[in-house]
Amino acid sequence: MIRLENLSKSFPDGDLFNHVNIFLKRGMRAGLVGPNGSGKTTLLRIMLGKDSPDSGNVQVEKSITIGYLAQDIVVGSTRSILEEVLAAYPEVGELEGKILALSDAISKDHENMEWVNQLGEAQNRFEALGGWSLEEKAKKILSGLGFADEKFTEPMEVFSGGWRMRVALASILLQEPDILFLDEPTNHLDLEATIWLESFLADWKGGMIMISHDREFLDRSVNHILEIDLKKVTLFTGNYTKYTEEKALRIEQHRNAFRNQQKQIKDTERFIDRFRSKNTKATQVQSRVKMLDKLEKIEAPTEQNHSMNLRLPQPGRSPLNVASCRNVTKHYGDIHVFNEMEMIVERGQKIGLVGHNGAGKSTLLKMLAGVESVTSGAVRIGSSVDSAYYAQHQLETLDSNDTVFESIQKVSPGWSETEMRTYLGSFMFSGDEIEKYIKVLSGGEKARVALARMLVEPSHLLLLDEPTNHLDMITRNVVESALTQFSGSIVCISHDRHFLNNVTNLTCEVGGGGIRMFEGNYDYYDWKKQEENSAKSATPKIKSESKGKSNYKEQKKVRNRISWIEKRFKSIETELENQRSISEDPANGDDYELLQKAMETMSVLEKEYLELMEEQENIQVNHV
Repeated sequence: MIRLENLSKSFPDGDLFNHVNIFLKRGMRAGLVGPNGSGKTTLLRIMLGKDSPDSGNVQVEKSITIGYLAQDIVVGSTRSILEEVLAAYPEVGELEGKILALSDAISKDHENMEWVNQLGEAQNRFEALGGWSLEEKAKKILSGLGFADEKFTEPMEVFSGGWRMRVALASILLQEPDILFLDEPTNHLDLEATIWLESFLADWKGGMIMISHDREFLDRSVNHILEIDLKKVTLFTGNYTKYTEEKALRIEQHRNAFRNQQKQIKDTERFIDRFRSKNTKATQVQSRVKMLDKLEKIEAPTEQNHSMNLRLPQPGRSPLNVASCRNVTKHYGDIHVFNEMEMIVERGQKIGLVGHNGAGKSTLLKMLAGVESVTSGAVRIGSSVDSAYYAQHQLETLDSNDTVFESIQKVSPGWSETEMRTYLGSFMFSGDEIEKYIKVLSGGEKARVALARMLVEPSHLLLLDEPTNHLDMITRNVVESALTQFSGSIVCISHDRHFLNNVTNLTCEVGGGGIRMFEGNYDYYDWKKQEENSAKSATPKIKSESKGKSNYKEQKKVRNRISWIEKRFKSIETELENQRSISEDPANGDDYELLQKAMETMSVLEKEYLELMEEQENIQVNHV
């Protein structure tokens, strides 16, 4: 469908990628991944024909249709959002008007066969385009992306940039193009809409190239990974988890190959140095010199810097009750968001806020931060408790004309330059990077600056609204690790389930004018909700929350064990194949010890395989 041939692209500050040769077939749903600044959006735009490569070319199969969702803010219009989505099929709208006009004309003149024929042709064409069901499909997609039915008729221009992006996405999905190009489609979605979109894309029959830093979303939406790393583009089969496993294996193989070659080179050089002056060894020396000259050197492995540490300033000990909402009511006109809501945030609690769009998650966070007032009741922050608030649009508050250094300097009076550089280093800004202007930074780099500004002073309570938006995978890992080790309390909103599972230990469901607490991370909350939904149609049973959590942990252990067994099966099969190759190789016919060892190894592996099969069957009988 799309073929990249010897593609290269560079910018003034260096190469992005070189000699890319990739063939993307029909039905491939590929996640495009790589560190911020590696060239993901550039490669996407080259494939779309919106940017040009320095060399090489892109061949796109003729007649295929393309849908593209960019990161740019979508301009508003006076049309309703439903009209905006249906505008993706202008011919359908024109045909509908024509059908109405012809029907009206024929009702006044039944004898006009020309009009009757035109009406038949228009209706056939309308039906061929799916016109009868198009509006219902558009409404279904808009609902899935979080729009309430009453919003369908509101003009596009009254919605924020994030909601307009959803309308643009709905328009693309309605068209069902042969291939989708999506650049960070979940950045403007809440968790509920993200889950709906991943379900939609999992059933997508066409092709797709998607940039995303949400590993859970990638795992459920794609069947290939297109990686940009170290100026190379590599295609992997499978979802993101499968890619990380294969990537780790390739890195290990590359490391071993490099190590073995380096040993070979050193041994050869040692031989050359030792016998260079001996005439009797001149031929062998020259042979080894030529061999070294012709040797295709394996590049030294470049390790991903997973050891980067984001060191958050740790607060002192806080009182037990860090924050509380007492009898809180919050109304926006006739809209009742909270009614006599009660909530307590305790020392060390890390709470993830979940709930449908419009339930009040951001409102609750803003009330805790003191940037939103309550209608009645009280929000109290504990005595001597310092809090910090990271808003969803925090990046917009940065001064684009500041350097990274100046941006932090403004909020850290009295710090020495050494202290400033050390602090910025902990946020992965070092050397000349701290002199970069905010306006030239990537979204992920701006997010790191915004986080650094917020965390200059130690805080007992962090209030975070989508803190990982715009961050690449590596940086997300670093931020997750830092927040996991943070000794204070956290209340956060995120549509990244991996983040919620790693960072939070409580889940707060917001909705229906109040809240409900679940004593576990997002996976526990999701499992608990599924259990409750199942129980509604079954005989009611009395269960305690702690009992439910115990069952959840037990089931999670079972799932992990099953997953390990399946992986071990594959490893055993590979090892057996290797041992069979040794035993069946004619070259090893006289090596009794090697053949005996291969037979013994196969016997041990086959016994383990049978034992694991028996264990798997028992688990499936007793737990599944």
